[in-house]
Amino acid sequence: MSFKSSLLMFLIVCFASSVGSAQNPPAMGATAGLGPGDTFTLFVTFKDPMPEIGSINCVFRLTTDRKPGQETFGGEVDCIGAGLKKDDDTHYRVQVGIPKVGIADGDYRLTHIGIGIGDASRQYEGNNIPNPPTVSITNHEHLKFSDLKSVEVKK
Repeated sequence: MSFKSSLLMFLIVCFASSVGSAQNPPAMGATAGLGPGDTFTLFVTFKDPMPEIGSINCVFRLTTDRKPGQETFGGEVDCIGAGLKKDDDTHYRVQVGIPKVGIADGDYRLTHIGIGIGDASRQYEGNNIPNPPTVSITNHEHLKFSDLKSVEVKK
């Protein structure tokens, strides 16, 4: 095979692989670059079609130890109720918000999903959540609460 033929073959393979990856982009994980004040999307897929869902709530809990200087920080991240979207009868998505201040640095795992339809609701926890996702939050903030000097009650 000549140099020109080899080069042409190489370019065709490169082009074909770039077109293939453009049609099927790699799944982007929510774990990249998350910090205080950010949001990400939780995608929920049901086995069977669901009627119109009124609400989805969720809780991601810290799975790692709190770092020094963050012992008093929160260790939960929740869904934002207003961010519910229906893609079709089995696919929904909801926005998850990370608090702007006081959230502990570390890995958070989905531990709870609640689905509401009118006054009815169902809670999914433990083994009822297939492959619970984990997100990593980076927070370089450290706070030190001052001791109280005095507390008084006066009439």
